[in-house]
Amino acid sequence: MQVVDAQVHLNQIVPDWRTAPMDRVIETGVQAMDAVGIHAALIAESRGFDSKLRPALGPELPNGAIRAEFPFSERAVALHPDRFAYLVRVDIKDPELDRLVREVRTRPGALCMRIVPVPNIGEVASLERGEFEPLFAAAEEYDVPIFCWVPARSHLLLPAIRKFPKLQFIVDHCGVGVAPLPHGELPVTLATSMTPTRAERVAQLEPVLELAQYPNVALKWSHAPSLLSEQPYPFRDVLPLLRKAIDAFGVERIMWASDYTVARDQHGEAWAHALYYLLDSDQLSPTEKEWILAGSVRKALRWTQAVNG
Repeated sequence: MQVVDAQVHLNQIVPDWRTAPMDRVIETGVQAMDAVGIHAALIAESRGFDSKLRPALGPELPNGAIRAEFPFSERAVALHPDRFAYLVRVDIKDPELDRLVREVRTRPGALCMRIVPVPNIGEVASLERGEFEPLFAAAEEYDVPIFCWVPARSHLLLPAIRKFPKLQFIVDHCGVGVAPLPHGELPVTLATSMTPTRAERVAQLEPVLELAQYPNVALKWSHAPSLLSEQPYPFRDVLPLLRKAIDAFGVERIMWASDYTVARDQHGEAWAHALYYLLDSDQLSPTEKEWILAGSVRKALRWTQAVNG
């Protein structure tokens, strides 16, 4: 059975990732994937946030926009086009937004975009005011799927979901609020999105499932063990909630992701545990596993076995 991870911060897989040779980091990632049993992964290249809480992904333009660059992802795709693809970030303030979105899927391995509106710097307010609409309009025009991190705020996507019915939206991380960390404090970019209890987060899943009525919405089933479980591995209390999601969206619109290395660093979750509670589950049929663990992300992103642009 194919297994495709729909979100991995692969560039951070080694402790010295900021200074380690890029090719060594990539090969370490491939070795880890082989050990866990993951055939392909969508890289979400991340280098943290700058002093203004913006993603530290590239140079700052004169108007304050960040022009993101993805050298690690590009190198990983060049070395292993059958194993990797990646997502792109485009700042809504970038004066060349239309060109950047138009060019996304012309790059080898670049299949989609992601938005991560951070409340602390007014980006959630921008989403509410419709200021992401130029990005959504370009994504629809150029057929670029878009992942959306909107913890407990999935309702803010509704105007865009309705206005851009041909655009593939994918709601990140089950769409619910961020869970407290087992140790330490949440990063400031996450703290304003925290929902303290599992009961509250389970309740927040309901409005996410209501989005299933829109055929252009899919769900990324990621971080479910840390967000929706109170049990140790194999997190059996998560499976009834996944069943509700399957009943709402259909199995072809639910995709699994580990969000490794965040799952490791923040919740102490092994990459294998993030996968095998589903892969070994007796609550899912073989066909359901095939869709959730590979088929859905390949369908939503039009991701063929080898990505060559």
